[in-house]
Amino acid sequence: MNAWCLALMIGLGIALAVCLIKLCLQARECLRLSEQLERFLSGETQTPAFSVRDNRFALFENAVIELETSLLQSRENEREESRRTAQLLADVSHQLKTPLAGLRLYCELDAARHQKESLQLIEHMEKLIYSLLRLEKLRAGAYELNFQMLNVEDLAREAAWEVGALFPGKKIQIKGQAPARCDGYWMGEALMNLLKNACEHTGKDGQIVVEIQRNDGAVLIQVSDNGGGVEEAALPHLFRRFSRVSSNEQTGGVGLGLAIVRAVAEQHHGSVSAANINGGLCVSIYLPILYTHLKKT
Repeated sequence: MNAWCLALMIGLGIALAVCLIKLCLQARECLRLSEQLERFLSGETQTPAFSVRDNRFALFENAVIELETSLLQSRENEREESRRTAQLLADVSHQLKTPLAGLRLYCELDAARHQKESLQLIEHMEKLIYSLLRLEKLRAGAYELNFQMLNVEDLAREAAWEVGALFPGKKIQIKGQAPARCDGYWMGEALMNLLKNACEHTGKDGQIVVEIQRNDGAVLIQVSDNGGGVEEAALPHLFRRFSRVSSNEQTGGVGLGLAIVRAVAEQHHGSVSAANINGGLCVSIYLPILYTHLKKT
């Protein structure tokens, strides 16, 4: 009886040891796959080769790799389409610049009855062409972004200083600070577009607040105003090309400012959203904190 019990205990011990070894191997494989996913999402590595091992975990690993491959193909297709669109716009804008310049010259030489209105329309067309070309080139990854650790508060204050000079009656307040890995020029451009949009759609005593927060996973930048907000049905369309917050045509914009903000956020692997909060519009830029190198394209 004692020998039988001893044999049983030895057998159970061996079985337990085998289970523990399997669990350790699976945990190691899970950790390896998790690290691979992190590198893939940050753009540090390309998709690895499919696993040829004959076990259940290999099936799961190959399913993940197949998903990564699909994502890469989808990204490349989107980039190629954006490149074609950017090239088309570049060609169109080049063809339009010469006749527009000639039209402006003739309008300036000809003291016609509607000379002022004609020149304003020409200027609007020039702004539209320039902004649309920049937007599509940004979406296509045609600009090389210079990522570095910067204080978002400094970028916000610089943007507020430049926009404040155009809207001296508006009050712009900045709260909080956080470091973020970003391109200083384009993030500053996004913040200026948000502040300009807020100033244009608030009253003479308009108040705009920029709040900057950081947690373990992301940096959140929120630009809110007291301009009354927008219709709920319009919120999902604010970041599309030529979308306007209101029907006011006196702002001088071309309807591309918020679209550029979204493109900048996406180039930083982030996102942007809008909501009506406390009697005004609040636009939020969400920048995930990536601890590995960001992809430049």
